[in-house]
Amino acid sequence: MDDFQLDARRWRFLENPARYIERESGGLQLEPLTRQFRTAKEILARLVDGRGVLLADDVGLGKTTVGAIVAWVVASQDKRVRIYAPNEVLRRRWAEELDRHVPMLAQLGASKDRIKQGDVAKLNAGRIQVATHHALVKSHGYGEQRTACDLMIIDEAHRAKGDGSAFNEVLRQLGDRAKRKLILTATPFSIRPAELQQLLQFAGATKLDAIRRYANEMKRLYALGDGHDVALESKRLLGAAKTAIEELQPYLIRHGIDDLSKEERKRFEAVPASRWDIATPPASTEDIQLLLRMDRLLQLAPERKGERRNDPRFHTGWGHVGIELERAAERSEHNGDLTVARHIKEAKMALAARRATLHPKITAVSEAIRPLLPAGEKVLVFCHHRATAAELLIALEGSLKSGVGARHGPPEKVWRTAWESVLAGEGEDPLLAPIVDWLCSPGLRAQVGEWLAEPAKSWEMLAEQLRTTRARHAGKGVPTIGEAARTLVGVLLDPQSTSTRAVLKSIAQGTRTFGGQRSHFPGRLDDGLRVMGSWRHDGQGEHPKTLYTGKPDIVLALFNSPFGPDVLVTTDRLSEGVDLHRCCRHLVHYELDPSPVRTLQRNGRVRRVGSWAALTKRPICYAYPTFGGTRDEKAVGVMRQRINAFGLLLGGVPTLDDDAGDREQSFAEDVLYRVRRDLESLNRRLCI
Repeated sequence: MDDFQLDARRWRFLENPARYIERESGGLQLEPLTRQFRTAKEILARLVDGRGVLLADDVGLGKTTVGAIVAWVVASQDKRVRIYAPNEVLRRRWAEELDRHVPMLAQLGASKDRIKQGDVAKLNAGRIQVATHHALVKSHGYGEQRTACDLMIIDEAHRAKGDGSAFNEVLRQLGDRAKRKLILTATPFSIRPAELQQLLQFAGATKLDAIRRYANEMKRLYALGDGHDVALESKRLLGAAKTAIEELQPYLIRHGIDDLSKEERKRFEAVPASRWDIATPPASTEDIQLLLRMDRLLQLAPERKGERRNDPRFHTGWGHVGIELERAAERSEHNGDLTVARHIKEAKMALAARRATLHPKITAVSEAIRPLLPAGEKVLVFCHHRATAAELLIALEGSLKSGVGARHGPPEKVWRTAWESVLAGEGEDPLLAPIVDWLCSPGLRAQVGEWLAEPAKSWEMLAEQLRTTRARHAGKGVPTIGEAARTLVGVLLDPQSTSTRAVLKSIAQGTRTFGGQRSHFPGRLDDGLRVMGSWRHDGQGEHPKTLYTGKPDIVLALFNSPFGPDVLVTTDRLSEGVDLHRCCRHLVHYELDPSPVRTLQRNGRVRRVGSWAALTKRPICYAYPTFGGTRDEKAVGVMRQRINAFGLLLGGVPTLDDDAGDREQSFAEDVLYRVRRDLESLNRRLCI
């Protein structure tokens, strides 16, 4: 018998978000809270009716806030709630979100001691367990007492869509131990019907035939080309979409940014996101010849039988070309193939000529970023492969280097006293000392000195400047330098961030520094290097000077503050589940992941509530630079078209592949153009 019962009177506060905000101090705003309250109320009603819910709002719309409110309402009625986040960073974020609602929900019984973090364990009534996907997998086999609950919330649930993963298998086996499920994902649909079907079944859906038909129609759309009737295919797609939406409505809630009110959209950016064109010179005849020769080598001397026919890394940098040439040369020594040897010799000569200068795409990106830095902007750059990221980062370390000694202002002693005054009241944590040391290092003094224009010579006046001047040449609405520093200190000293505290401890003990004796944090501002990288180095190729390979918490903290390096180069390691929007509105897709889902996840790192774009009232800028005349240009063009279709088709667009034809892409675009308004209208039925 299902005994999941809730008293609706306990969530009457959802009717009055304005009053809720009056009693809080955690930064909540009426927009988007009004929509979030409306969504939470609908979720609770569906849970009471016996259904699970799949909340599939776009990236950055505050699904965590909605989930936290639902969790507190359920827990306040003596029910057990388990929340599973994909990693430790998001686990802490969930705990923080739950914590900031405690003051407003104290009358319901909310309190900090009801929040349990860490490993999955037996849960008492009225408690909320916050753990990771990995912790759930690890707990498998410990028995029902360790995993049973009334409400299970799965964050970033699309990670469980694929068959074969340990998390997927555990969810299948433990799903019946939760009376209700709330599933959160920004990617609700896939061309693989089984993936969406699995999530919906986990939420409790049983009728899925129409959803399967819609997924198959989308897959078919991208396989068609010339000779097919656009009007007929448009009608087919629209009919399938209509029945699929009807089948989805009882279980799926979805809002896109374009579905929001005008006032709420202002919380994301001042104006719609804009295209940032980075002009890259087209590949020369010699460039094309080298790329074609490398493709031929992959066919003639593959490392493994049936290996790929080309490598996208060849089109975005010269470093990986050199690595593959050396590997091909080693293989050719054993088989004695004269044709392969000739291709390798010619390719090495061509590559040597190319490497005399930076890759044209790297040069273009560097030139596009350079004028942004004096204006106080930060820039986020994504690569798909580590080899490409390393080559790009090394190049930017040199091309974006600046002089450190231009403006130090007063002596270090004055800076130190001023900072100690500004940060007074931050507690007696001994790990505050290395943070102050860093703020007083030459690189940081030069950086902050630029924002102050003329740093005062006395510590009293300098401290006042820090308290009143806004960081990064920004205007009203942006925190002052002092406020930003206090926020950064709070993040770095967070007891939950064990990896960051471990770094600070090693610095305090003198056992670890980054880039010299003074720049103790990731990045090397003391040396004038305005970039940093974050990924796990695979040991191949040159190690960039500013690459940080540890857990990314400290990198995230710095990039989300005004301080530290201006440019972050990373891989898709940081494309999901983290915030990078606090001080950044420029994002470069230097190298694409084949999946449109991943591209949109990247965009969501800077397009979030309270973004730098919204605070500064300037647009978010996305750049998709291309190496003209190569496959890189074609891949970017196809990706941009599929991203435009992503929202219309609820994410059901295929990934890039070598056989993505222009004709098929063009035909799909023609069909979508014809039914765009009808699909938008249908999709809005999933909004609350």
